[in-house]
Amino acid sequence: MRFRDSKRTALLFFAGLALGLLATGDAVQQAVIKSENGIRIVLNPATPVRGSGGKVAAVSLAEDLVIGNDTTREDHWFGFLNALDVDAAGRIYTVDPKSIRVRIFGRDGSLVKALGRGGQGPDEFSGPGGIVVQPGGTFVVSDVLNGRLTYFDRDGIPVKSASFGTYRLSGLAIDRRGNLYITNVQPPSGNSMVWDLLKLDPEMKAVAKVHSLTVPFKLRTTNLLPDRLFYALAGEDRLAWMESRNYPIHVLNGSGEEVLRISRECTPRGFTAEDREAFLKLRFPEGAPAGLEIVSPDAFPAAAAFMTDEKGRIFVRTYETDGGGGDAVDVFDAEGFYVARFFVPGNEDTVTVRSDKLYAIVTESASGNPLVKRYALTWR
Repeated sequence: MRFRDSKRTALLFFAGLALGLLATGDAVQQAVIKSENGIRIVLNPATPVRGSGGKVAAVSLAEDLVIGNDTTREDHWFGFLNALDVDAAGRIYTVDPKSIRVRIFGRDGSLVKALGRGGQGPDEFSGPGGIVVQPGGTFVVSDVLNGRLTYFDRDGIPVKSASFGTYRLSGLAIDRRGNLYITNVQPPSGNSMVWDLLKLDPEMKAVAKVHSLTVPFKLRTTNLLPDRLFYALAGEDRLAWMESRNYPIHVLNGSGEEVLRISRECTPRGFTAEDREAFLKLRFPEGAPAGLEIVSPDAFPAAAAFMTDEKGRIFVRTYETDGGGGDAVDVFDAEGFYVARFFVPGNEDTVTVRSDKLYAIVTESASGNPLVKRYALTWR
């Protein structure tokens, strides 16, 4: 499920990283490779290294598509944008929970199809939350309020649905075999909540628990930067996941075995009083409710957003900035090397990368309308 990733962003941290220098004049640092119980472990330095291609990559972005500015025609603009995904042909699938619509756009941005309305019927939604496009152009929409997944064929015709059952589902990825990876949010217990990353078979039966993240919980309290659990498919049925707080990134094969573990050396940036004020204004534009306790961290977490592409690359958006309104995105190749860094507009929520195109959601554009933006990534 390609959810919008909120614009949040921190310097990455990993202590005790072994470093080396290549025997060249440019003194590019290299990663340290280890093996532990059959797992390839890549310990990256603080700056990009030469990947399997033999060089440090440079990435540039060029905006090449904007969708949502045409308010004169029905279904060519959005009331709200909650999620998007992209198929192999470059078609863009969006979820608008305000107008309760799923809209599909061609590679050129033209409207291909719009579907959905309020209700509980086969092609109706109550609270569409996310969307996953499968091979061949079929797609799945998660409806939080109806508590179900609806599977559609390439023409947008519903073919089946599956109840969430006992799962409190938040997040979704589906591999080529139809297995699902979900975040199951357990009810609060005492002073904590648990987020389980689960693997389910196509019939929604539990196969394995991949990881559990325990976070503090207290009534009438909100954390400005709570811990999060990121995950996405990276290449052929490999699952990549990490906790937002810190490295490593874990990569599992289709059998659920960890085959790669990626770390990066970094120094956490402190969360200042100015940061707290800025996040408070972002979270509560009209002021925090009376009696609400506000919790903030001592330092920014490692990851603000997490993306992958069909080549197995992993993109970690950080809270590090360029000082001019851009947020850093660190790129790791399929072998685990930290090969590049580039910057994205800080006011845009990066969602996914497909076929060297980066897709983002702009929730508050200059025109007042939510937008989909696409950027071409050029690798050198």
